[in-house]
Amino acid sequence: MARPAASPPLSANFAAAAQAIAHRMSGGQGSVAPPSPSVMDLVYRGSRYWGLAQVRCGRLAKQTPDPTILALLAVTWAALDQNFREPHVIVDEAVAAAKRLAQAARRSTAAQKISGFVNALLRASLSDPAASAKDHQTPTARWNAPAWWIDRIASDYGEGSITILNALATRAPLTVRLCEHHLSLQGFIDQLRETGLSGHQVGRRAVVIEPAVPVKKIPGFSEGWVSVQDSAAQHVIDLAQDLNQRIGRPLKILDACAAPGGKTFALAQSLQAKIWATDVSASRIKRMQEDWARVAPAAQSSVTFLLMDVLDDQAWEEHPTLPDAFDLILLDAPCTGSGITRRRPEIAWRRDQASLKAVVDTQRRLLDTLWRRLPPGGELIFVTCSVFLAEGEAQESAFLGRTPDARRRSSPGRILPATDAECGNDQDGFFYARFEKQKHDGPDAGVARHRHADVGPGRAR
Repeated sequence: MARPAASPPLSANFAAAAQAIAHRMSGGQGSVAPPSPSVMDLVYRGSRYWGLAQVRCGRLAKQTPDPTILALLAVTWAALDQNFREPHVIVDEAVAAAKRLAQAARRSTAAQKISGFVNALLRASLSDPAASAKDHQTPTARWNAPAWWIDRIASDYGEGSITILNALATRAPLTVRLCEHHLSLQGFIDQLRETGLSGHQVGRRAVVIEPAVPVKKIPGFSEGWVSVQDSAAQHVIDLAQDLNQRIGRPLKILDACAAPGGKTFALAQSLQAKIWATDVSASRIKRMQEDWARVAPAAQSSVTFLLMDVLDDQAWEEHPTLPDAFDLILLDAPCTGSGITRRRPEIAWRRDQASLKAVVDTQRRLLDTLWRRLPPGGELIFVTCSVFLAEGEAQESAFLGRTPDARRRSSPGRILPATDAECGNDQDGFFYARFEKQKHDGPDAGVARHRHADVGPGRAR
């Protein structure tokens, strides 16, 4: 009888996690092997200590180490703070991991120096617990984000920014969307309980599962009845169903920036429609098609996947199957992702103020281009997973100001991140705006309608 494969030493997992984190922080270019569950756990822990590692290295070292060693230190300090193992074991394994990383980078002659550097920093941090505790209180470490990012949220929200930053620094749970035609909320929660899991309702179709498990262990996932999706992202279903009821027939829907496909599939499983899902990335389109095979048996709509740039007029001519106009256009716009850093903490470190300005401009061009594809009575839903006002309220206001035939319709508006699943309130940070195209019957008609619709910050959405 063959013996089961031995688990890799902790130092190997530390090294693999450090490489994965460095890869993410650099922008994730190129392909890497999927980490094992144990390594992925360390990646989640260490990614949330990236800011702390920078602060502490700034205090203890003359210069910041290269990204992979910085990531190793982040993983190790997270493990020490969270009592992952005995401190002396963690330090020894981290030093061994530093040697592994140096050898993997073909820097064997520097292995001793690098491992000594890691050993010195770790022991220095352990020898002065008061100073180490103080490191955690710096904004960069506390909220795991660069200063400009924190300042932007503080500028946008004032006193409310602390609650937002705290929520975004908290690790998100596993949230799923149920296909209502196949599963009831209570029935699903009962199934979870039978498998030793617990479920908390956090939306009309949303359930948080605790503890998080591989998706294939979720009841109904393989059948397409359950999909991973944050509760805030699921609001798009209600908006589309509202339009469907108003028009009274299956909708023609364009999902203009569809990847990774969560909202496309949510619409397809919730109403009868013809959906065209576009994206500029061939690899993302391929991934969507693969995922569609799982959820399609539970869908009510057809979905056509198209590789195209909706900002390119020529691309529209190259796809004759596209309708001349749509009942509904979903613009899940490119954004900074500032509302989902509790799920992807690397996002804050891969953005700068120039990238914020660039995505705001891209959003503006997408809104103006796609608006031309709507007939009177058609609707456009604008969504970003951002908490920055520049990608939400400011974008909505600017669009209404320059688009006389656009009328605001009710929508969720600003959704702030929350982290209390047991009380039914857990979600990422999002923004929704919904516009209906009007027949423009004069140069000032649209302006009057906008003023009537905009009744101030407390307006109903």
